[in-house]
Amino acid sequence: MHPVLVDVVVGGASFTLRSYLAFLVLAALVAIGLAGRVLVGMGVGRRSATAGLAAAVLAGLVGARLLAVILAPSRYVADPASAFVLAPSEFALYGGLAGSGAVVLWLARRWHLGVARLADGLVLPIAAGLVLLRIGCFLNGCCGGIATSLPWGVVFPPGSEAWGQQVIGGIGGALFGRVSPVHPTQLYEAIAAIVLATVALRLGRRGAPDGVSALFFATGFLAFRAFNQTLRAPSLDQLLPGPLLVEAYALGALACGVMLLGRVASRRQESPLGVGLP
Repeated sequence: MHPVLVDVVVGGASFTLRSYLAFLVLAALVAIGLAGRVLVGMGVGRRSATAGLAAAVLAGLVGARLLAVILAPSRYVADPASAFVLAPSEFALYGGLAGSGAVVLWLARRWHLGVARLADGLVLPIAAGLVLLRIGCFLNGCCGGIATSLPWGVVFPPGSEAWGQQVIGGIGGALFGRVSPVHPTQLYEAIAAIVLATVALRLGRRGAPDGVSALFFATGFLAFRAFNQTLRAPSLDQLLPGPLLVEAYALGALACGVMLLGRVASRRQESPLGVGLP
């Protein structure tokens, strides 16, 4: 756990760079860079691609923050300015997806690109961003799991979020500074993103219909989030109860899975000439 990457004093002024914010920015830059290469390969101008993707990332951050505020408005009544604080627990995934998705759909029309083809091209950039974000969470010590006896359980230090959760939960020894190993759910999610993106990209290289790679990744990742949420330790500042989040992720995975099956089935019903078979 390294919540602070850099902490220096220059000319009497203190400068602190926190892990979460650093990896949040790095994730955005890497995602934009990779997506920009994809779009240039599709015929979009480099400057236009960079500007459009930067707008999509910004819309995602705004959407994620806005939904978090909508879900828990009472937190910001006394201090409205805190709505602009970039804290790890203050973002809602679906708000970010909605914000970025709306901009991407608009850009696809503007650039005359098929939405399904564009979605497939963005699988790698999105996966890379997710991996970096979860590494930032791991270093920050947030979004961790419940206690486990598995050999890869991670022990966070006293004062960490995991320690605080164990103190509140009455886990033996926590009150005296002994922290039990917990599931590294941040790393689980990063690994899942890598595996799913690898399979999705292989599907695309093997000639899968447009949209199949993206839908496969979305289905698998949302399904994994539903499972991973059951291993997450309850947090006092989480926006929604754990069981409700599991249901939301599961429903999202089901919706994407139905669309995936529909796209695969429609392709199988076409002849090599693209004519629908009776």
